[in-house]
Amino acid sequence: MGVIVGIFGMSGDGKTTSTIINPDGKYNPTDYKGMDPKSHLIINLDKKRLPFPGGMWGVEQKNYLETSDIAEIKSLIQFAAKNPDIKSITLDTINLYLAYKEYNDRKKLTFDNWRDISNDLIEINTLCNTILREDQIAYIMGHVELITDVDGKEKKALSVIGKKSKRQMPEGFYPICLFTRVESDGEGGNEYFFQTRACNSTAKTPLGLFSDFEIPNSLKLIDTTIREYYKIK
Repeated sequence: MGVIVGIFGMSGDGKTTSTIINPDGKYNPTDYKGMDPKSHLIINLDKKRLPFPGGMWGVEQKNYLETSDIAEIKSLIQFAAKNPDIKSITLDTINLYLAYKEYNDRKKLTFDNWRDISNDLIEINTLCNTILREDQIAYIMGHVELITDVDGKEKKALSVIGKKSKRQMPEGFYPICLFTRVESDGEGGNEYFFQTRACNSTAKTPLGLFSDFEIPNSLKLIDTTIREYYKIK
């Protein structure tokens, strides 16, 4: 069983870029310490250009693919599970798969079609939880929406389509959910963070995984911390 991690936030909040961010929260091309392109596979469901310099990830390097087809997504997860060189994968973003599915089926959206969308999401999560090896981590990136909880309070959660997905929130499949936060650095730029615990959101992490409420938006920092915590290589 692999580890599945949800990373959720608004578009432009630094989810995808976290791939190349060093654990100190900086991008340094001359002292690169981000995710290793030799062992990290990016499955781009958005089909848009990556928001960082080219050269490390691409079809030629066999560490990057684009698809919004459920059969291909499942096949790629199964491929990763059988490839000993792949230690982690990113599905970026799950919402765009849902949007493509809804758009393509918009003229025939019956109850069964809505159910299929929900079931596809559950199947992707289940595959990552069960098919991936013990030494693999799957990062599921997604956009957020505001929901109202049973106490009438608004909180951020993964944005999903259909009542079934909202009744069975996908976060239930993830032992780890991180949410983005962005703030101005006071000099015309931004600083990017991941929140590790719930604060008007569905964020959650295992006991003792992160001591800080906010951490730099570095996928490498998260990956290293998870491997140390679960004692996986």
